[in-house]
Amino acid sequence: MVRGIFISFEGCDGSGKSTQIKLLAEKLKDAGVDVLVTREPGGTEFGELVRKVLLDSNGPDRTSLAELFLYSAARAEIVQRVIIPALESGRVVLTERFADSTTVYQGYAGGIPIEVIETINNVATCGLVPDLTFVLDVNDPRVFHDRLAPKAKDKIEMRDDRYHSRVREGYRRLALGNPERVRLIDATLPPERILAIVEDNVWKVLRDKKGGRAQ
Repeated sequence: MVRGIFISFEGCDGSGKSTQIKLLAEKLKDAGVDVLVTREPGGTEFGELVRKVLLDSNGPDRTSLAELFLYSAARAEIVQRVIIPALESGRVVLTERFADSTTVYQGYAGGIPIEVIETINNVATCGLVPDLTFVLDVNDPRVFHDRLAPKAKDKIEMRDDRYHSRVREGYRRLALGNPERVRLIDATLPPERILAIVEDNVWKVLRDKKGGRAQ
């Protein structure tokens, strides 16, 4: 069976992931593409409950290891119940965050050895890896603060600048280590310019798929 296309959007909070997913989904739907949009943590009843626990600004502090297992539990649920069935039916799946987020937030920023995270990620995802990943890079901390200022911060967003600096650097390392899959995009560009870059890459993957090279 030829499966659908799996595309993830990554980046620090406030980088514009949800905006770009919405814009891309509209473009694809207008072109007659069957699209499913989801997010992590979330996307299932169980995942949304885990999301509330993880992001509640008044929730208790916890270790990076505890976070790793919570995110992984929610991910295992959405992979098996939502993402894999959608891909098997030939749909294009767009997700806001996937396993790369855990590698960056709990690994590069949280201090858990990357090899440990890779093992757990592989189990939680059943070995599933996105066909294409966009990392929206906010390289100026002032932009990060300005974009989050209008809204109440969640538990992760409330962490100090040193943590978020490690997150930004972690995403750059991720992109450098996976050039065949990950596209690093300057998130300070105008949204329409970012969308143009995203579209160019997505249509190339879809054309390759149609030509029978993406299985």
